[in-house]
Amino acid sequence: MKTRAVAVLSAFLLVLTGAPSAMAQTGPPPAGRMLIVSVPGVTWADFASHDLPELGTFFEGAALADLAPRGVSPRSGPGDAYLTISAGTRSSTRPSVDGQVLALNEQSSGSVAGEIFARRTGSIAAGDFVALGWPALVRSNNAEPYDSVPGLLAETLRAEGVAVSVIGNADGTDSVGASYKRQVGLALSGTDGVVQGGALRKELLIDDPGAVFGVRLDHEMVLKRFDEAWGTDRSRSSVVLVEASDLARTLRYWPMVGNDRYATLWADALSGTDELFGRLMERIDPDLDTVLVVAPYNRSESRDLTAVALRPPGGAGGYLESASTQREGFLTLVDIGPTVLDGFNIDRPVAMEGRPAEIADSPTSLAGRVDRLTSLNEASRFRERLLTPTTVAIVLLLALVLAGTVVAIAGQKGSPWPRTLRFLALVDLSIFPLSYLARAFDVEDLGVGFYWGFLLVTALALGAAAEALSVRSKRPQAGLVVVLSLVAGVLVFDVVTGSRLSLSAAFGYSPTGNSRLYGISNYSYGQLATAACLLAAFLAAGGNGLRGRWAAILLMVATLVVLGVPVWGSDVGGILAFTPTILLFVALVFRRKVRLRTFVSGAVASVVAVVVFGLLDLARPAQRRAHLGRLFERVGDEGLGPLFSIMERKLLANLQVSVSSFWVAVIPLGVAFWIFLVYFPSRPLDRVVATLPTVEAGAATALVAALLGSLVNDSGAIVAGVAATVLTASLAYLALSDQPAGDPGPPGEAAAG
Repeated sequence: MKTRAVAVLSAFLLVLTGAPSAMAQTGPPPAGRMLIVSVPGVTWADFASHDLPELGTFFEGAALADLAPRGVSPRSGPGDAYLTISAGTRSSTRPSVDGQVLALNEQSSGSVAGEIFARRTGSIAAGDFVALGWPALVRSNNAEPYDSVPGLLAETLRAEGVAVSVIGNADGTDSVGASYKRQVGLALSGTDGVVQGGALRKELLIDDPGAVFGVRLDHEMVLKRFDEAWGTDRSRSSVVLVEASDLARTLRYWPMVGNDRYATLWADALSGTDELFGRLMERIDPDLDTVLVVAPYNRSESRDLTAVALRPPGGAGGYLESASTQREGFLTLVDIGPTVLDGFNIDRPVAMEGRPAEIADSPTSLAGRVDRLTSLNEASRFRERLLTPTTVAIVLLLALVLAGTVVAIAGQKGSPWPRTLRFLALVDLSIFPLSYLARAFDVEDLGVGFYWGFLLVTALALGAAAEALSVRSKRPQAGLVVVLSLVAGVLVFDVVTGSRLSLSAAFGYSPTGNSRLYGISNYSYGQLATAACLLAAFLAAGGNGLRGRWAAILLMVATLVVLGVPVWGSDVGGILAFTPTILLFVALVFRRKVRLRTFVSGAVASVVAVVVFGLLDLARPAQRRAHLGRLFERVGDEGLGPLFSIMERKLLANLQVSVSSFWVAVIPLGVAFWIFLVYFPSRPLDRVVATLPTVEAGAATALVAALLGSLVNDSGAIVAGVAATVLTASLAYLALSDQPAGDPGPPGEAAAG
């Protein structure tokens, strides 16, 4: 019996965690040498719209992905991009000094670089090049809550006997004075700021009056230095990074020229890069060597995802993904360093935030894969354009509903009709789930007009149908229950089926703006938690006595499971916030007095829940673990430091968004409306509670879930604003339900009746 119980438990864990069988395929065989080609600014749309035959031949047998090129900020520049690669963790930079990577004997300000470096660091460089700004770069990252260790990638490679070299030079200026733009050297600098080998001098450049800044790469010299670094000794493991520096120069030139001229210069840079890439590939043995092509950053004005492609020895067409993204076809910049290490079967240092890329086989043609990756980028950009206007629409409609409700209840002349206001409240709530369902269509292809048309027409129809149900059933809350069930149900269905609707939805995840692309987003938590609390309150008031209350508690627990299971919600903040919310709900619906021990029990239960869900995540293979399991890994290896860093990071992000998001406007609206419901002479809230006694418990627990969610998530007041929208719109609907209805109701309802 004991053996059978263990087997059943193991099977249950496999179902919950999504762990693959022990026969899962392993990664590609280790490579003795790896070529990394940096192509700054290149997107899959660039490849699709330009004739790049050499890159096309490579991509045919490579695994591809969209890359989110973010460091500490969503839009990395060259310095923080290359530092993020070097650390395997989000990193920051000092643009004034990050390009100063010079040869030891290069002159700068009357001294050679080696002497300047020794003065600044107190050590003699044991390598060919030095990052003169290294102390400032280290200080900059020490001030960030990401525990970044710049140079960790090269340090780890060298410790395992892998030689590293960097070739590139993006210098160039139309102004007077020197310009050092050699940030590429930071990617394979050691933790001491020293680059062991390669070529970064001006010898890589030749004058060309028609080129950007009057210079361009000398391909012959690049190839000569590459041959020296690559060598012919196959027993010698090495990594050589070559930057297509003409692309980097062209990106910097964009603000100085018109769009047409820039397009011409960009096409020229792409063509030259393709020719150089082809000549590099002539020196590669495709059966023995690994090649990684990556665009680590874009123009500072662009939020486009960039291109990344990996071809292990022998080739492997398909898509790339990682434990960081949990999505086929997406990588983040922090994954590049661990991916390089994985090519040599070197374990990732625990200080690296990223995870190695994995290859997901796909029979899709190159054209089909590029088209899909281009569409994913377009969808992400489309979402960025929808977020603010959709938020404004919901908040303004809510303000209209609340103002009308106050006037209607106060009984002023000319007040809006109660049934119309109830209808508008349902329309406002309906926009939330419909914004996700819109992703079932290719809205980025159909356009903004289709998106708003879909939201408007469907929300009006849904609001009218739900209000008609309330009237016909003579149950004032029936329509609200239907809409709240849709708010929660769409999110639950989506998250248990892979969060496909949430990707690039207005209130879901954007690869260009979010560091996590799976599970329940902070926007989604605010909607789901509030809707669950209110629906549980309706269940508890359902007239079945004890059975109704237990059904309500079961609903709350089921919501916690959806929030916490690693392959579903994977929402650590949601676990911390919703676990004590459940205990408070139990106390309120069973009319127990809320004491200090209730809050202590809630805190203890939250810790227990996090541990349970964390252990579930740890039971999964390392490459499949979500962020909670990865945090447990780091705490186990490094102690509590990573936990405190994450807490600091969330607090800083929390404070930042809490003063910049339009959702913050909902909070004073909600507070003012709550005061009105409680203290207006007719006591509107008391009348609602008299009809539905458990609504008070639902509203109180929704407030707690919102407050705790705001405190423990990095979206701050956004969570409270979203939750307050759902709660106040629902309370307005209920408060209006016993008001006289002198109007014919929303369009179409009279005919339906």
